[in-house]
Amino acid sequence: MSSFYQPSAELLQALGFTRFASPPRQARFSRPSACGLETIVLYDDGELTLLENVDSQLLYSFQGRLASEAEFRVLLRQVNWAAEE
Repeated sequence: MSSFYQPSAELLQALGFTRFASPPRQARFSRPSACGLETIVLYDDGELTLLENVDSQLLYSFQGRLASEAEFRVLLRQVNWAAEE
């Protein structure tokens, strides 16, 4: 079975995300952005979703799996989210 990278709660908190309640088999973290709310949902199967709510409209930025922390940080930059602690 392949292993996939998911950012740790500690890394997400260092990036300004706060953990929120979520359904079973998920972990949901959000932080405010300049124009809305950025949310990362981590799933038990190694997949993650990036969501951005802007002016009450939900924009799906990414859903899939990652191989490393470096790939995670590149993904954040590609969707114009802060990627540094």
